[in-house]
Amino acid sequence: MLSKGFIVAIEGIDGSGKTTQAQMLYSYLRTREIQAILSKEPTESIYGQKIKELAQGKRESTDPYEEYQLFVKDRKLHVEKVIKPALDQKKIVILDRYYFSTMAYQGAIGLDPLAIRTENEKFSPIPEIVFLITIPPTIGIGRIRNGRKEIPNAFEREESLKKVADIFNSIISPKFKHIEGTAPIDQIHKRITTQVETLITKYLCH
Repeated sequence: MLSKGFIVAIEGIDGSGKTTQAQMLYSYLRTREIQAILSKEPTESIYGQKIKELAQGKRESTDPYEEYQLFVKDRKLHVEKVIKPALDQKKIVILDRYYFSTMAYQGAIGLDPLAIRTENEKFSPIPEIVFLITIPPTIGIGRIRNGRKEIPNAFEREESLKKVADIFNSIISPKFKHIEGTAPIDQIHKRITTQVETLITKYLCH
C-alpha cells in the first residue's frame, strides 16, 4: 500500500514508443501487485472524439484556440472522472500523454506553450515524474507508416513533429527524464521501472 497516489506521465512525439512503454509499465506494476491504472489522452469523451476527428483531416479548417479548448474540456473530465479518484485511492496513474503534449502540439501551431502549462496546472494534478521518450521525427513517421501500417495524420507530419519535438525538449522541469527512444524496448522499460521503483519505495507504507 502506498501512502499516496502519484502520476507517471509518458510523453513523446508520435511513433516514439510511449504507448508501448505505458502498457509495459502497467503490466509490470500489476505483477508487483502495486495498484495502478493506465489511461491516455485524448480520452473517449465527446471532446476527445472531436479531437480525433480533427486529426483525421479537418484540422486545417479549425481555429487553433478552439481546438485547444477541446483538449482543456477533455482533460477536465479526465481529471474529475479518472485521475483524481485514482489518486484519492492511492493508486499510481500511468498516463499516455498529458498536458505536456498539449503544450508541444498546440504550441507547434502557434499557441503559447507556457500559457498552456499555466492554465492546465490550475486544474490538473502535477505528475511525480515525466518520461520524455525522444526520437528523430523521421523515425517516428517511419514507425507510423511501417509498424502501425497507418497513414500519418495532421499531427504527424515531419515539419510539424520537428516543432513539437523542439517544444518538448525546451520544457524545463526537474520531473522530466529524457530517454533515448531508439534504444531497445526492454532497455527503455528497465530505465522507466527503475525510476518508478524509487518512487514506490519513497511512498511505500511501512
